[in-house]
Order: sequence, then structure tokens, then C-alpha cells
Amino acid sequence: MKVSITGHTRGIGKAIADLYPDHLGFSRSNGYDISVETSREQIVHESLNSDIFINNAVIDHCQTNMFLEIFDVWKHNPNKTIVNINSRAKYLAGTDNEYWNAKVKLFEQVAKNLFGRKCRILNINPGYVMTDSSKESIEKYKMPYMSTQTCADYVRWAINQPMEIWEVSFWEI
Repeated sequence: MKVSITGHTRGIGKAIADLYPDHLGFSRSNGYDISVETSREQIVHESLNSDIFINNAVIDHCQTNMFLEIFDVWKHNPNKTIVNINSRAKYLAGTDNEYWNAKVKLFEQVAKNLFGRKCRILNINPGYVMTDSSKESIEKYKMPYMSTQTCADYVRWAINQPMEIWEVSFWEI
């Protein structure tokens, strides 16, 4: 199984990458920036032979653009799986936050493209995950959280299910 991962050098993406040692990794640290159209095109091109595309990197609405571009190429192939690392934040209606808006947009675009496609689409909505970007909020508000490894294990579990799971939400309590 060939796996491509955006945002593979930190946080959830790193933990997922560690589960798939032969993955293709795309992040700004190795010259790929999903906020740049030509970079997204290169990621799609280099991922053509992958079986699974894990859409993890988040830069404003560019995660949605990355989904739409890989989906456009893979939508008619039943042997391909797109995994979007979304967030439970998409459930927080009315929040005026760029991260929330980006996650809602990703969810809406996936929902619009569910029917008439053959590739498998999996949306993962974890709760708080202890990453560099969430650590301050988790500690300040004493939020329950999971480790990046726990999150990655859930992602792998969902990928390995024999049926299509279009959405999985989970969090620590």
C-alpha cells in the first residue's frame, strides 16, 4: 500500500507518517506548500501511484483546494482512498475563526462530491490533539486531549476497515 501525506513532519501528520515508513511526504520543510497552486499540482502528480492520499496539512482554505485537486484526478478510481484530517471544530457553529471556517469549507466540499464518485473518501474529525498549535489552548482551558499517536492509530484503524466510513469523529473524555 502506497501512502502520500501532506504535512508529514509535525503533529498528527508525523505520527501518521511514522505508521507508514515508506510514505511519500509533502510539507513546506521539503519544498511543498499547499498554498501554492504549482506545489499542489506537483503533489498530485507525485501521488498518482499512491493508493491512499492523507490530506493533513492546513493552511487557511488550501486543504480544501488540495482535496479538490486530488479528488479531480482520483474520483473515478475505486482503488484510491482520500483521507481528510478535518476536526471536530467544524461542529462549532457560529465561530468566527479562520481554522473553523477552513474545516467547515473542507467538510462542505467533500459532502458536495460524495455521490457519483468511485474513490473512497474518509473524513477524520478528532477532538483536541496535543500538537504544537493546540498545546497552549489545551493547557489554558484544561481540555481533554489525545496524543498524536492515538489520533494516528484511529486514522489507521479507519483506513483498514473493510467498509467505507465517510466520517469518524472521536475525542478523549
